[in-house]
Amino acid sequence: MLSRSLRPLTARATSLATNPIRSNTLLGPFSIRTLANTADVTLSEPATIPIPPPFEPIATGLRQLPYFVGRNNLNNLGVYHKKKRGGNFKLTYLKYGEGDLVALKQDIKAALRLPDGEISINSVTKHIVIKVSRLFHIHIQ
Repeated sequence: MLSRSLRPLTARATSLATNPIRSNTLLGPFSIRTLANTADVTLSEPATIPIPPPFEPIATGLRQLPYFVGRNNLNNLGVYHKKKRGGNFKLTYLKYGEGDLVALKQDIKAALRLPDGEISINSVTKHIVIKVSRLFHIHIQ
């Protein structure tokens, strides 16, 4: 092996054919370009692009809700359970609610048949807090 002082300072340039990493198959048409002085292609008529029809929403029997419950980065709804006071006091939080949260609270209250004091809205964080653990009753589909 040559000592460091006897080695050349610059590396030899290798051709594309001998280097398998930079072969013509990986470079594709970029290594085969040629220049032409005149245009060989004559267009008989311009190409037309079909215009899609305007979008019309499909009318279904579903009603438009005044609220929206977003999802987290794992595409799960923000339903979280928390235990306080040594595990005796259980809370369920519904996060990522947007829009009319009072209507969302009323729909949850009607679906779970809760009294008025067991469900509330935190006005600072915009979370809906259910004071009774409904772990097996709150199923998101």
